[in-house]
Amino acid sequence: MGKMVALVAVKGHSERVSSKNIRPFADTNLLQLKLSQITKVPSMDEIVVSSEDPKVLEMAEAFGVTLHLRAPYYSQSTVSMSEVYSYLAKEVAQSGDEIVWIPVTNPLAETPVYEEAIQYYKKMDFTRFDSLISVHEVKDYIIYKGKPLNFQPNPWPRSQDLKDTFEINFAVNILPRDKMIQWGSLHGERPHYYPVGEECAMDIDFPIDFEICEYIYKKNKGLK
Repeated sequence: MGKMVALVAVKGHSERVSSKNIRPFADTNLLQLKLSQITKVPSMDEIVVSSEDPKVLEMAEAFGVTLHLRAPYYSQSTVSMSEVYSYLAKEVAQSGDEIVWIPVTNPLAETPVYEEAIQYYKKMDFTRFDSLISVHEVKDYIIYKGKPLNFQPNPWPRSQDLKDTFEINFAVNILPRDKMIQWGSLHGERPHYYPVGEECAMDIDFPIDFEICEYIYKKNKGLK
């Protein structure tokens, strides 16, 4: 297994939650919190932070990580994520064989989550799988094209008995660098769906997500 490079792509702006990556979050911010978590991962060989915003890179520099000033084009919402994925894998993580894609928007994913995922990835059967992507089980009644997807209406099941429906949460994603360039995606052709806990899976997309995660983080850390 080759070199493991964490790729942390952080935009300075955000459309749904203003400056969510660098605004105050409890006693820190999402960027600083995530870097404090992943710099302690023993199996991480290098951490690259890519951003179009010099302010983001200035904050990241204190953690001794590799910095990449991204062309503003690749931070526009009009640019497809496939284009961004291929660009970052090709231009930023050149020293890595395996990319560990880590968003800062899963603040409750702690250090052990990443180390355990890397160790699992290293032992995977690569004749069956080509990538690892984190998921969590969904205990909701889902309708697709007007029909129940994961349940039968009669007899009505309890929500805790709903099975085999999962959601990708992107807390941790690991794949070969050359494949990320080729696919323009974190989702391989034969991915292993790696289950993580509910708190780890919590992702900040909207203001209410930010408030909930901050509340749980403060509670876990004994902060007021």
